[in-house]
Amino acid sequence: MTIHRSLSRREFLLSAMASAPVLAGVSRPSNPAIGELRANILSTLDYPRVALHRARVFTKVFQATEGKPWEVRKGMALREHLRTVPLYLRPGDRLAGSISETPGSMPLMAELGFGEEGTDINPQWRGYLKGQVPRDVWEYWKTRNLWGRFAASNPGGPAPVSPESGRRAPYKLVSNQGHLCPSYSELLKVGLGGILKRVRERKAGERDAGNLAFLTAAEESLSGVSEWVRRYAEFLKGDLARIAAKVATEPPSTFHEALQLIWFAHQAIHIEGHGWSCAPDHIDRLLLPYYEADKKAGRLNDAEALLLCENFVLKMLDNTYWGPLQLTQALCVGGSTPYGHDLTNHLSRLFIEAATNLALAEPLIWIRWHPRINQEFFDFCLSRIAQHTCFPLMWNDKVVPQGLMELGVSREDAYNYIAVGCNELAIPGQAYFNPGASANYLRSIEQALRTGAATFDSFAAAVGTNLSRGIERSYREHMAVFKATLQWGRTSFTSCFFDGCIEGAHDMVLGTKYNILSCGGVFFANAVDCLAAIREVVYQRKEATLDQVAAACKANFHGHERLRGKLLAAPKHGNDDPRLDDIIHLVQRMRDEPVKAICRDPRDGTKFGNTHITKAGAVLTGKVTGATPDGRLAGTPLASSVAASAGVERNGPTAVLNSVAKLNAAKSWQSGYQVNLRFQNSMLANKANRAKVRAMLNVYFNKGGQQLQLNSIDTEMLRAAQKDPAQYRDLVVRVAGFSEFFVNLSPEMQEEIIARTAHM
Repeated sequence: MTIHRSLSRREFLLSAMASAPVLAGVSRPSNPAIGELRANILSTLDYPRVALHRARVFTKVFQATEGKPWEVRKGMALREHLRTVPLYLRPGDRLAGSISETPGSMPLMAELGFGEEGTDINPQWRGYLKGQVPRDVWEYWKTRNLWGRFAASNPGGPAPVSPESGRRAPYKLVSNQGHLCPSYSELLKVGLGGILKRVRERKAGERDAGNLAFLTAAEESLSGVSEWVRRYAEFLKGDLARIAAKVATEPPSTFHEALQLIWFAHQAIHIEGHGWSCAPDHIDRLLLPYYEADKKAGRLNDAEALLLCENFVLKMLDNTYWGPLQLTQALCVGGSTPYGHDLTNHLSRLFIEAATNLALAEPLIWIRWHPRINQEFFDFCLSRIAQHTCFPLMWNDKVVPQGLMELGVSREDAYNYIAVGCNELAIPGQAYFNPGASANYLRSIEQALRTGAATFDSFAAAVGTNLSRGIERSYREHMAVFKATLQWGRTSFTSCFFDGCIEGAHDMVLGTKYNILSCGGVFFANAVDCLAAIREVVYQRKEATLDQVAAACKANFHGHERLRGKLLAAPKHGNDDPRLDDIIHLVQRMRDEPVKAICRDPRDGTKFGNTHITKAGAVLTGKVTGATPDGRLAGTPLASSVAASAGVERNGPTAVLNSVAKLNAAKSWQSGYQVNLRFQNSMLANKANRAKVRAMLNVYFNKGGQQLQLNSIDTEMLRAAQKDPAQYRDLVVRVAGFSEFFVNLSPEMQEEIIARTAHM
């Protein structure tokens, strides 16, 4: 088979502006000006460029404030940066506020750490930091920033590396936490000036040094953001200048003003230092009163509202921490109340339309399914996926709130959840996603192959013991990073949008309303398949021993082809096979029990949730993973979701979804899992077929399926895109925990997408 090379980012962008569109995931902006803005943004996202203003200002301020509390110094540095950073506005942009001083450039977060990110998915970008970090900046910070201080306290942990090394960095040590959703409801009611007033009133008379440090930092940060917005008012012209002048301190009165204020605040959170996976609250609900008032007053029509929604989506693409790298920024719309009432509104539809019109890989677009969802709206959502966008992705209100309530969240708050990342969950202003341990299923199974266990039960017990030890080890490692973050990862501005932080005078990292850490785990489907194959071949049919299976895996099945055939013929998850029901529950229990026994939030003792996050690991981890007892060959892809291992779906989409529904989402996956499913395009593009798919998905969600993400692209189109990438430049696919233009994926990732069963 010939594997065609993926289109480079530069080639992709040149073709995006030069070649004629085809009807394959082509962007369809509602206004030519939006199309021009889209092209302008993409033209500067061809390579990770570095902006230096923030790093230089932070270095100068921190050098001048030795002896002051860390968070105060950071607040002062943020204010000085925002007071002095050069401003710009892209041609045709109707929302101001940028991440750095240069279009398409990412700022260096010197107080966190220096290191490359995203080069596992984009290996052509390795080395992008070389020559970019001034030596004096590196020398000052290498032992003083979050990563440097963590390394000093944990000699066995990852040590800071020179920016010249070209090495990837642990994301928490260079981008802080992220995976959060600030609450913007109060911001819209009282404006930046009102929140600043609250901070100053709380600060008056405060004597506790720790409380005073937080409040001082918050005052500096809020003042800096307000001054930054006022600078834009002086920089801009016309209505944009008027809007900026107003929202610099006052609450908004119109849809455009509200959208602009949310963007200023949201962008400032990224500038302060949260690079990954931030969602701007339930934006369709927050903006609805302004939209309706403007419509009633004749100030706004749907065409203008759609244009502004498209503009906002483009801002999310343009101005995130890591520039062109995949950050899983998200918009989440729709949903229901705890009493089952539908919260979907006209803006929910407009934001979905805006995002899918633009045919972008980011931001991610999520909807929340519930039993009373308007079926016409649900059909509309599926029809947008048929345009080769993979959006919207879906969560289930019957299941997600139940899982959050298992972790101590009130019913009212649980139904306010929102998607914030690959498939992570948060609650606006009350809880954010935070990994605190991980479960390595396949390593635990590999280790157990050497035990010579006489029965399957004893083999499973050995797997469980190995898994428990691995979880305990990873918990210790994660908590070491978390301890450092508690001290040097504070963000006072962001904290102002989390409940109780101003009143309690403490940073959000020290505790929000709900402190939910999580234990992650990937390749669950492979684990189920491995255990099922071992049980059948070794213990039930006695056609091999554990030692023989171990030897076959070590040899990548060379010389063991017959044994591999038997392992492959064993039951496989994703086919609604009742012989696997107990194995599914066994794997869940082997992970759940040690997590309950070992893992607790160090701040208040809250128990951990569990999650399954596979961003790009199906291919990347698969490349470095040996052969496994399910018959999978070394170096080949692992399971991209909890639904099924690569290439084993044999009984159609209903069987896949029935298999997933057997997972106990509320008890065992409280923090989220992901399910990949691929349809032939005609199944969603054709209205009659789409109605059948919609009925099937309604059943899946009613049976307890937690999450779902769909691709609706024919294999023939994917092959055509490999041969002629310039003609399929806007074709967007869901990989696993991220989405991307298909032509930008590596050949291996393209092949993994193509190899997925295309259900009819």
